[in-house]
Amino acid sequence: VKMVDLPIDTKVHQLSKDLINSYTEQEGKMIMADKLEKERQDAKNAVEEYVYDIRDKLYGDFEPFITEEEREQYSVVLGTTEDWLYEDGEDQPKQVYLDKIAELKKTGEPVRARYKEELERPAAFEDLGKTLQQYRKVLDLYAQKDEKYNHIEAEEMKKVEKEVAEKQSWLDGKAQAQKNLPRHQDPAVKVAQIRAEIKALDSKCKAIVNKPKPKAEPPKEEKKKDEKEKKEGKGEKAAE
Repeated sequence: VKMVDLPIDTKVHQLSKDLINSYTEQEGKMIMADKLEKERQDAKNAVEEYVYDIRDKLYGDFEPFITEEEREQYSVVLGTTEDWLYEDGEDQPKQVYLDKIAELKKTGEPVRARYKEELERPAAFEDLGKTLQQYRKVLDLYAQKDEKYNHIEAEEMKKVEKEVAEKQSWLDGKAQAQKNLPRHQDPAVKVAQIRAEIKALDSKCKAIVNKPKPKAEPPKEEKKKDEKEKKEGKGEKAAE
């Protein structure tokens, strides 16, 4: 058997630069199209979820925070929106869904906010009351010349007394105004305002009542004795 070497011709076909750029551009467009479609679907789903969520709560947790007339009107709007989603609203641009949910929230979110405020308001009022009580206790101890506070100047304590009186008056007024207000109306005072009053009270009073006592100076006789002993000690070292 005769062995013969056969020539091998290897050719590598390369895509042109223009074709590669074209494919890259097409891929980018497909990725962007997928992203936009997902955003559109998410916006549509958000409208649907909002309709179901707010409608259930209108006759549950949120019922006291909206008038009966407004609730009935809003229920009609929610039902119409749900029907629209499965008819003309089945395939709409993203912005249409964003506009739709924004319109629904104009009525729904104030109701949700009133509900949330009522849940959180008692704790906020209580915290302000406790803070006022703490400062009143300090004022009482100061009046009794308690040694923990007797180093604080009277003028400084008058500032604390003034702040406590003003904040107590504010608290009483807001609590009464809220008590007289129907639950379906916006609150007379918001939780954030109450928290802000607590912060303002602390910022003006805490540094005063927590002022550290000055370090006690030793009696003069004892001080002279210490100085004498120090001098004698230095003299002995010098003699050595």
